[in-house]
Amino acid sequence: MAWDFSTEPEFQEKLDWIAEFVKTEVEPLDLAFSSHLVYDKSHPVHEKAVRPLQDEVKARDLWACHLGPDLGGKGYGQLKLGLMNEILGRSQWAPSVFGCQAPDSGNAEIIAHYGTDEQKERYLQPLLDGRISSCYSMTEPQAGADPQQFRCRGERD
Repeated sequence: MAWDFSTEPEFQEKLDWIAEFVKTEVEPLDLAFSSHLVYDKSHPVHEKAVRPLQDEVKARDLWACHLGPDLGGKGYGQLKLGLMNEILGRSQWAPSVFGCQAPDSGNAEIIAHYGTDEQKERYLQPLLDGRISSCYSMTEPQAGADPQQFRCRGERD
């Protein structure tokens, strides 16, 4: 039995639109603005250049596709996300424009599953709306940020 590696025609249309949109609308941001501004949501570039692109992505129902429908995403499986990310990876700005920028994507999932109602209201909704960026921090003196080298443990009393 042979595997069929073709993409569904409806999804291929979305991929074609994403490729053209990233090429013509998003990649120019890479040339015009420093990449560190991707994470500075207070910089005017977000309101003037990024927000309109995000609105267009949302109108096409392609916003935060890594999330399940209960969080406003499409719930695409890993294969479709892989095909999308192959395109989005061409630009430093594309993940932000499509609402799937690391570490925001993973942090949103963690808050959604384990956060309190207060944390969800304060942090999750602004993340899902693309209004804030998230971060995480981890370090130990001998390991830096390599979690495989961590020795510290937390134990309940």
